[in-house]
Amino acid sequence: MCSQDAAHSLCRPRLSVIIPAFNESARILPTLERTTDYLRQQSWRWEIIVVDDGSSDGTGEVVTEWARGMENARLISRPHFGKGWAVRAGMLEAAGEYCFMCDADLAMPIEWLGRFVERMDAGEDIVIGSREAPGARRFDEPWYRHFMGRAFNRAVRLIAVRGLDDTQCGFKCFRANAAAELFRLQRSKGMGFDVEILYLARKRGYEIEVLPIDWYHDITSKVRPVVDTLDMLKDAVLIRLRDISGMYR
Repeated sequence: MCSQDAAHSLCRPRLSVIIPAFNESARILPTLERTTDYLRQQSWRWEIIVVDDGSSDGTGEVVTEWARGMENARLISRPHFGKGWAVRAGMLEAAGEYCFMCDADLAMPIEWLGRFVERMDAGEDIVIGSREAPGARRFDEPWYRHFMGRAFNRAVRLIAVRGLDDTQCGFKCFRANAAAELFRLQRSKGMGFDVEILYLARKRGYEIEVLPIDWYHDITSKVRPVVDTLDMLKDAVLIRLRDISGMYR
């Protein structure tokens, strides 16, 4: 799992890339190939962890075959509970100094990963990609998807996490000790887990740097704008209730 055990500091990966996947057999392979092509050009030690969230379309088999013979790539299979629980499983199994979560659709060009690592090297605890920060660019996003995202963010800032314009971007990097602490405390299993992790990060005093990125909408996205937005709002309310009840102590 993510830790800072000095005994492993010489052999541990510098970077762990965690990719949650649910019924992604059609697009996981191009994502893995593009990611590994990029990582092989870097000087870092790295690993890729794909967490299969109970897929029924053969995603696990595709990843297993792709990873055959690779020492630094592996599959974790879990029952289907939701994206949040899949990311949690990967974060708590990762060995890297930095733990990077990456959406299976690779909506952010993988070349941006180097900018996350640069900011982590500069001493940041957490770096989150943003599609709203000055300098960020969105491509091909339907207006209704953008509208729902903005409405959700306004509610999140009122309920749970102030000052962050994009809590839901699927590209975030955590220092190992931050990942270990925050994801152990996580309770949200679904799409609202990002808000919970950032809420806990603020509560625990971690610095969060926002990195503007380029983001490309994928027409095959599994996000359901109305249903998922309502579920995430429910999670945001539950986060405050959990905190009040002492669940995060």
